[in-house]
Amino acid sequence: MNTMFCLVSRQAMANVIPVLMYKPNKVLLFATPEEKKTANHLEKLFVSNNIDVRRVDNLDAYDYLKFKDCILDEINKATVDVVLNVTGGTKLMALAAYEAFAEKDKHIIYCNTDRNQIIHLFPKLSTEKLNLSVSINDYLQSYGYKVVASRTKEVKKEYFDLFELIELNNIKLPFAKFLDDYRSQTGSENPLKTYVDKKNKIFTIQKTPTSIILLVNNIKFKFDDEKFLKGDWLEYFMLYSLKKQNIKPEVGVKIISTSNVENEIDIIFIKDYQLYLISCKSGKNTDPNKNIYEIETLRNIAGGTFGKAFLFTVKDLTDRMKQRASDLKIETLTFARITHKEFT
Repeated sequence: MNTMFCLVSRQAMANVIPVLMYKPNKVLLFATPEEKKTANHLEKLFVSNNIDVRRVDNLDAYDYLKFKDCILDEINKATVDVVLNVTGGTKLMALAAYEAFAEKDKHIIYCNTDRNQIIHLFPKLSTEKLNLSVSINDYLQSYGYKVVASRTKEVKKEYFDLFELIELNNIKLPFAKFLDDYRSQTGSENPLKTYVDKKNKIFTIQKTPTSIILLVNNIKFKFDDEKFLKGDWLEYFMLYSLKKQNIKPEVGVKIISTSNVENEIDIIFIKDYQLYLISCKSGKNTDPNKNIYEIETLRNIAGGTFGKAFLFTVKDLTDRMKQRASDLKIETLTFARITHKEFT
């Protein structure tokens, strides 16, 4: 495959997947003024993957005949094999491009992510399974973002050992309550050197000059500081759950846009060519309204129409908040009800 024609739309992955899967020598990007930013992001991504790019900009999405003539002109100028990816663009652009390619008896494909396949529409109908691993960086770059920081490499085996222990002993809820009480009663300065679970006698936290010790039924877990115990633990529990589902996420991710706008995402991963964003909220004093709007903003910016957003909390949201989340197309998960099958 030498040259692929791509119709640019805000659903960037509609073009990213076929281009990175087939790796043509050259890509022609056809874009309206409204999609110039997306075309810029795609061009940068493809060039970084050693694919030549040429742009055809300022197209009128609703002038059918003019756009068809534009496609025919580019086909006639081509000296190599060409293929049309008809997945993007407006419906009218797609129809015009399809008709032009069909008249010239040229190859036409469509990317169907719902069924994980490429449909070869013309000249002969057939399907091909998607065979591509899209990285988080490539996905985000297609929307104008890049990862600038991640805490994934900071994950320690002890975190997972702790979670295995609390699940084995069925003490998830006492564990969450103990840490919530510890945070609220010790504050940010934490003057206490020892904090004991007086009710259940299960947990004890001991502060030393160099570390924090958590005892669970006298089994010792050592931490460098209090960040894990005062909130980060919920993010790492989701990481633990996802790994049980054979998913490789990133945790504590900071992304930055081409306009230098920064956002932080607690958990991010890709499954079936969709981006998943999870916001983890462990404290009972956080504002759930704010949480939902924050994750919705991230879903719109980084995920586009291919993204899925989740709010993961220790306690159940109220019915009113669940409805608001549903209205915003945000799914909710709670610590007590995690089964490690949510994303399988």
